[in-house]
Amino acid sequence: MTRTAQLTDHRPHWLAASLMTLALAACGGTDGPETASNDVVQTPGSATPVVPTSITTAVAVRETTPAAPRVVTYEDAEAVFQAGNYSEAKALFTVYVESKPENPWGHYMLGLSSWKSGDLTGAERALDLAIKRDPKHVKSLINSARVLLDLGRGAEALERINTARTLDSTSSDVLRLLARAQYAKGDVPSAVKTYHQVLVTDERDVWAMNNLGVLYIEQNDAQSALAPLARAVQLKPTSPVFQNNLGMALELTGHLAEARVAYDNAVKADSTFGKAVRNAKRLSEMTVDPTAPGLDVKEFAELFRQYVRMWRDSIPTTPDL
Repeated sequence: MTRTAQLTDHRPHWLAASLMTLALAACGGTDGPETASNDVVQTPGSATPVVPTSITTAVAVRETTPAAPRVVTYEDAEAVFQAGNYSEAKALFTVYVESKPENPWGHYMLGLSSWKSGDLTGAERALDLAIKRDPKHVKSLINSARVLLDLGRGAEALERINTARTLDSTSSDVLRLLARAQYAKGDVPSAVKTYHQVLVTDERDVWAMNNLGVLYIEQNDAQSALAPLARAVQLKPTSPVFQNNLGMALELTGHLAEARVAYDNAVKADSTFGKAVRNAKRLSEMTVDPTAPGLDVKEFAELFRQYVRMWRDSIPTTPDL
């Protein structure tokens, strides 16, 4: 009798306080070795299988080559940062500083990327390394102070700010940070005065206007916040932050119709800006009195522009000798 081998294939105040609380500011895998069809013999169920005395299994061994270290250029990492991909930029600058540890700019950009991706501790560490390599690196001093303020360490931030001021006494960035540090210490008059100084130097410094407006809101003086925030929005209407903060000032002073417009503009500028989205939704559900007196935001913007010019004109000049 002849046996036939068969082959198979196997594959396998209450309102103000409450409003401020609401708003302010691959799958993959590897291919396994295929089983050749003539490696398996299938016999009928009634037959007695023949067991070979020995089986030699061939195992394929592949030589592996270690992956080459990734090369990251400063320009590559910076392009990712400028595109707003801060977490990826952080990873790239981490690789970059390993190959260029003595370049302060690499540590500086790693610090910025870490800060913007929410890693304050990593940002502080990277910026400290940048300053260690170049103690006169003003940008690192400035942004290190920002990180320290965010960490609630105002006294340390002020030290960095004062160092930066000795290196660049005219920098608006340094003066704005000085005002923030003064405010963090509770010295509101000095903070306001410093913001005025910034605006006298540059009457179009929108961040100084915004910060001054937020200061007033946080001091329960939303009326005083209207003018600087209106001017900031006039100069940069596409800023969701400025529009949202103006909306807060308008709402807190009872100008609900105008506040609704500001919130809607903030959402149009950035539909992912959560604070503005929540404010716009909340106000859309409120009833606005159509007979309430309106407010011309442009007039407040012009009023603030005149304020700044008065501050500048009030500075005494040194007579010629």
